Amino acid sequence: MRYPPDQKAKARAAMVEAGAKALRRKGFNGIGVDGLASAAGVTSGAFYSNFPNKEALLQEVIETSLGEPFVASQGTVLERRQKLKEWMALYFSVDHRDSPDTGCVMPALSVDVARASHDVRVAYTERINFLVAKIAEVVEGDTRERERKAWNIIALMIGSVSAARAMSNQQSAETVLGFALASAMAQIE
Repeated sequence: MRYPPDQKAKARAAMVEAGAKALRRKGFNGIGVDGLASAAGVTSGAFYSNFPNKEALLQEVIETSLGEPFVASQGTVLERRQKLKEWMALYFSVDHRDSPDTGCVMPALSVDVARASHDVRVAYTERINFLVAKIAEVVEGDTRERERKAWNIIALMIGSVSAARAMSNQQSAETVLGFALASAMAQIE
């Protein structure tokens, strides 16, 4: 039986998407190749025909997921600034805190990336730098000030969501996220 020409690419994309959800939810060390393959609805053999190891999947997740949807936004500086504000409002939310499997990879996987191979850390660094550049394009100030603001926003994103996920009660989590959102918005304006 012949498969459509794009079947392999679609299967790989499905593995990356399912793998991203599973890695965000369980962490890199919380799930093995069999679990990742199962989450994607494929066999371990199919996994290995697309990725030499689990770190290769992690690297692709980082390369394709970090910073979405903001990095894909287009339009004038003011329109992209508005998109950044809208993204921040969603990012610093209880819904995001409570949904690590569909949320941003930064707070979910940064600790795992720090323990990963050099290649994974390089991919993460490149993607974070790209996100910083995209944010710096739309905030106010001279070049150095815009870069500082963008890094402040990234630090708020990773730190506050990670902290909010570790909080034992809703009120504390909402406080952390509320203050982080206010600080991020102040950096944008």
